[in-house]
Amino acid sequence: MKYYFGGIKEFNLEQIESEVLSESVYLDVFAGSDLRLKENVKNIPSILPQLNSLDAISFTWKQDIQNFQVEGKDLPQVGLIAQQVAEVFPELVRRDEKSGYLTVNYTKLTTHLLAGLNELNQVIQSQEARIKELESKIK
Repeated sequence: MKYYFGGIKEFNLEQIESEVLSESVYLDVFAGSDLRLKENVKNIPSILPQLNSLDAISFTWKQDIQNFQVEGKDLPQVGLIAQQVAEVFPELVRRDEKSGYLTVNYTKLTTHLLAGLNELNQVIQSQEARIKELESKIK
């Protein structure tokens, strides 16, 4: 089996619904991530304040919005508010040209979440070391 990547193809919502999404299709998405394809590589700096400014929400879709078709509109959903994401991670948000609605690239958000997890892990390790130090002083 051969894999080709390196190009970017964007789909509008209608194309995704007709070409990609189907109950009978299992979809795996792979993205070019090889270091040899990248330049100007830097670690993401402290990111917890930005992540903490986002509200994780549950919601249902409005039923009366024209030209907005979502399967299972009446079922509870979870997600983020695109306007909040745009304030701290503008690279993750796009505006639909026709409707003006904002969309979030949840896949790329994963990288920010991992950076936040790594940052939290550093805090925990530092606190564990400090606790051990204090416990040794008590004994």
